[in-house]
Amino acid sequence: MNKIPVTRTIAESYGFTFGGLGTVIALIWLPIVLMTVGEYFITGQYIAGMTSAMDSGDLAQSGPLLVRVLGFGLVKFVLQAVIAVAITREILKPLKRPLLLRFGLGATELRVVAGYFGLFVLMMVFTIVLVTAVVAIGLSAGAATHAAGPTMSQPAAFIVGLIVLAGCGGVVYLFARLGFLLAPAAVAEGGFGLERSWQLTKGNFWRIFAVAMATLLPVMIAVLVVDLVVLGPDFLNPHLELVKDQAAQMRHSAQQMRQLGAHLPLMMGLQFVLAPLTYGMTFAPAAYAYRALTDQMPRT
Repeated sequence: MNKIPVTRTIAESYGFTFGGLGTVIALIWLPIVLMTVGEYFITGQYIAGMTSAMDSGDLAQSGPLLVRVLGFGLVKFVLQAVIAVAITREILKPLKRPLLLRFGLGATELRVVAGYFGLFVLMMVFTIVLVTAVVAIGLSAGAATHAAGPTMSQPAAFIVGLIVLAGCGGVVYLFARLGFLLAPAAVAEGGFGLERSWQLTKGNFWRIFAVAMATLLPVMIAVLVVDLVVLGPDFLNPHLELVKDQAAQMRHSAQQMRQLGAHLPLMMGLQFVLAPLTYGMTFAPAAYAYRALTDQMPRT
């Protein structure tokens, strides 16, 4: 059973992303431009529409806006697969000529899209089963303790909590095992990558977790910090004191939308600048881990 070399994978991922930043930019600049421009206009329309809906109190008019957001989400999903394939190919088999653009939308990219979509469906099914089990246990416990009162007993609540915790852990485990090596497996070997990722990651869950904590987590924290600096920490305040006042809660949500719209150009610009680091640290670790596990330079 091969093991992912944690330290080496982390070092190679940072070296590729930061040391070869020019290459990363060349690999992803076109899909990033397309995503940024599209997201700016779609998100801008959504924010303006939702603000108007909240001011009028008629949230039904937000339906068409959600359809546009979901539609663009699918486009963005495909473009992210294009980025994943470009970065993975460059790591597994670097080009020997100057790189200005590596954009493809062929069979490999579509397999990666299908693989990630299949992973999403599996996660949704698992989550639905988990929620159904929790609700069923909760209702059973509530019925058993109905004579004692409307609240769930402490032992029942403890059991439900354990099930939720175990279920969340199961979601993370399945996502790591099935998804971590999906892109490099699909690029190098064909197929959708799910089964091959499961095979290669056997006994490597905690190594995957360590790699993710050292590579992806710092980038996620950096993006969150940037958003907090731009929007202010109060933007994430749920203001629970407004829960019982629906009108006040709606006014607060509308104000948040206005604040988000006012800062949208700056936020999109910063996301665009950070994109090479974000996507480099997202997809490079899997490619280097795959190369180490297979102990070869896979074909493309």
